[in-house]
Amino acid sequence: MHQNLFTDDKVDFKVLRERATGMRWGALPEDVIPLTAADPDFRPAQEIRDAMIEYIKGGYFPYPTQTGMPGLRESIARGQWERNGVRVNPDFVLPVDSAAAALHAIATSILKPGDEAIIFDPVDLLFGISVRYAGAKEICYPSIRENGGWKLDDLEDYITPKTRMICLCNPHNPMGYVYTEQELRHIAEVANRHNLWIMNDEIWSDIIYSESKFTSINTLGAELNQRTITCYGFSKGFALPGLRAGYIYTMGKEAYDTVTRVANGSSYGVDVITQVAMKAAYDNAFYWVDAFREHLQGIRDTVYERFSKMPLIKATKQQATFVTFPDISATGMTSKEFADYSLNVCRVAIVPGTVEWFGPRGAGHVRFCYATSHAIINEAMDRIERGLKAIADKLA
Repeated sequence: MHQNLFTDDKVDFKVLRERATGMRWGALPEDVIPLTAADPDFRPAQEIRDAMIEYIKGGYFPYPTQTGMPGLRESIARGQWERNGVRVNPDFVLPVDSAAAALHAIATSILKPGDEAIIFDPVDLLFGISVRYAGAKEICYPSIRENGGWKLDDLEDYITPKTRMICLCNPHNPMGYVYTEQELRHIAEVANRHNLWIMNDEIWSDIIYSESKFTSINTLGAELNQRTITCYGFSKGFALPGLRAGYIYTMGKEAYDTVTRVANGSSYGVDVITQVAMKAAYDNAFYWVDAFREHLQGIRDTVYERFSKMPLIKATKQQATFVTFPDISATGMTSKEFADYSLNVCRVAIVPGTVEWFGPRGAGHVRFCYATSHAIINEAMDRIERGLKAIADKLA
């Protein structure tokens, strides 16, 4: 029944072109399909919208507390237990204005100028931005093997006396990878041996496909997670990017006190309407998330199958997220050149795998966001296929 929420007619182009100005519909010519920013093309759950409307009807908008509106932290803690098996003390949950702000707060609360933080390369640009803002240096760990696949075996070789933090993105953006319990345990044990903090981003944890299992590093035992600080955002699974809604949680008081000193000083609390949306999401809208994930799995399968039949492009089947990061190096183009070709010739906007976006090992790749309808994704795939065939013909 809930799949009716994601039919082709549910994508409202008129409203999207008025409002989706962040590299999406409103920022591009009307004949371009934007598969750029990880911003869903569907309206969020009705329960979330209704909760915000009812709050606004009350007519009062008082200052929020820094720790969140009554019941919000309890709803988050309950959701973490029911969805991810993580026992979170509500007192160690801090609402913040977006996962991006959370990464910034975590990095600046732990890192000092001259410190080093290990980042798994490639990864979303916000990790490097947060580390550099704190005055520290990111150390790019090459997490992809030359012949494909994931690796962690030589992670410890990248640790120096200056290393202070390991940055973890689980599930991983842009690779769509879900870390196994064994891999997470290895990361946690390495961090513990060297007295390192872990900045743990779980913003994609709602979008796990049926053949994969999500494990939070916070379920591995108290001895391994006291120096882990985790962030989450509502922009992906709940389709609320414009509300800038997120939270931080820790498994112990030391970590919580460490990060709140910075987070509270920079935001002074999340706006009340966003908090209403956050609570409504965790209390009443996980059914929507599950239906969205089911829809996305069908889209994921379509994208993978279509790419598998195209020349000059090599894709993997995502375990999670709603982005894919295929290798286009066989075209002879750089990531930037192919993204420009896709925009100007295919009329499909995508994100280049340049160092600014994803780190050095994004080279030769481009990112597609597929949080849209079947009709839109198939049209985009048709355009990309024609463009790749044209390149292949020239290379023949």
